[in-house]
Amino acid sequence: MLISLHVFFAFLSLGLLIVRGGMQLSGKDWRAIKWLKILPHLADTLLIVSGLSLFFLLPFELEDWLIVKLCLLILYVVFAAKFFSRKATKSNPIFLLLALASFIGAILIAYIH
Repeated sequence: MLISLHVFFAFLSLGLLIVRGGMQLSGKDWRAIKWLKILPHLADTLLIVSGLSLFFLLPFELEDWLIVKLCLLILYVVFAAKFFSRKATKSNPIFLLLALASFIGAILIAYIH
């Protein structure tokens, strides 16, 4: 059940990234929608908590694929933060593409292993 929750939160986070990114690229103020401000942070937090729970409850070791997955998730956070930054006068779409690539890469690595 924990694995199913982890997968659910991963795809929820990905979907919310796509929705917010699409809205930002089209010039719509997604920040005006309260659940789009709260739900992505909640989904990402629950994704991290479920991932850590899986790591400690299942017999995982810190293998190479897991380290790569963690690095990709860190890159996702960095690129998404740069894209969604309020300080930027205009969001650079390359950061959204890099965030998507990093997150999808982490998902694919998880499915392969």
